[in-house]
Amino acid sequence: MNNKWKEKLDRILEKLHFLRLDEDPDQDEEIQVEETLLPSDDSQEGNSLGNSFREKLAQSRRWLFRKRIIAAVLVICIAGGFVLYNSVHEFQDYVITSSIPNEVSAGTKYEAAGKNLYRYNTDGISCVTRDNELKWSITYNMQAPIADICGNTMAVAEQQGNQVYVVNKEGLIGNFETLLPILRIRVSRQGVVAVVLQEDEITWVNMYRADGTSIMSDKTTLADSGYPMDIDVSPDGQKLAVSYLKTDKGIVSSEVVFYHFGSAGQAEDDHVVGRESFEEVVIPEVYFISDSRCAAVSDRGFVVFRGMDAPKKTASVEFDEEIMSCFHDEDEIGFLFKGSTEEYNYRMELYNYSGRRKASKDINAEFEEIKIENGQILMYSDKGCSIFTASGRNRFSADYEKEIADMFYFSEFRRYLIVTRDSFDKIRIS
Repeated sequence: MNNKWKEKLDRILEKLHFLRLDEDPDQDEEIQVEETLLPSDDSQEGNSLGNSFREKLAQSRRWLFRKRIIAAVLVICIAGGFVLYNSVHEFQDYVITSSIPNEVSAGTKYEAAGKNLYRYNTDGISCVTRDNELKWSITYNMQAPIADICGNTMAVAEQQGNQVYVVNKEGLIGNFETLLPILRIRVSRQGVVAVVLQEDEITWVNMYRADGTSIMSDKTTLADSGYPMDIDVSPDGQKLAVSYLKTDKGIVSSEVVFYHFGSAGQAEDDHVVGRESFEEVVIPEVYFISDSRCAAVSDRGFVVFRGMDAPKKTASVEFDEEIMSCFHDEDEIGFLFKGSTEEYNYRMELYNYSGRRKASKDINAEFEEIKIENGQILMYSDKGCSIFTASGRNRFSADYEKEIADMFYFSEFRRYLIVTRDSFDKIRIS
């Protein structure tokens, strides 16, 4: 039973305060009144009557105590049974509880930001509530927008273009243009932006503040430092991780380099505070789990680094099979491998960032997108969706009556938001 359900059960029991097992003041008052009716003389008959009456009162108290115990146990059993049913039952149907019109152009994409959604396309970016109520909107003209989000801060850039827009829940916090075409973009909570820029045979890894002020510019070549496969900036905006791909006499290798732009990196050459090399390995993705932890995903597995100033490798997992897909959040990382039987087309494995495997499940699902949101794994295509728990158990699977553009889970009981081309659909699985 996960912590969320434990909290819900605690809240249920809290509301049942009337079943507490301490003495009822009203009952005590009644008993005290009854005790005053006992004979007050010291005769043998009075003592006998008094003892008999007191024994009956004691029996009544014991029976009242037992009734409360039984009632409490029944409530706990019912609540526990409900939680267990909800945790292990595989739901196969759904009900659309509300459908709100959503008129957007083709290719519109969404990112969850707290209680809101950021919606962006070639014409601009806007912030809407889960009920599709517009909070703010910014217009631009981009041929191929790409985005990255950290908390409530998002950066949108024009791939192979020069425009960068940085926003948060209040609206625009900065925009600027780069001198060279943009290949990749990452952002921190404070709005620090990291980009990979292309100049013929040279690539640049640059960092900017939200207003375009330059923080760092690093020139890279394949023959020298290697080609930057991926980058990420820490949530606090002080650290940068870069995965470089290198080749030497036909042999491929990778190197993960960490830069620190706070006090820890002031005395280091080019602010480099750490690096780790990997022979005959390609690392297409690096990402910060938190300010002090970073993960590097390779074609063979993953590596975790830890440290506020100079990150060091603390965990490593390698696979013998080909990785079909990878997905992750701040608590765990998951992988899909090709299924070994005709009945299941994938095997899902889930790990924590200490390198311990939490689950391994054979699953049967069709998907184009996969992600973890609030402890649930969402797999969906335009035709349908599947939902799995953090332990890999299938929670829900069904075709959908509309074409799915995106899907979100906001920790609401059995409720999900499905975004289509023309509506925001809130569904409840049953």
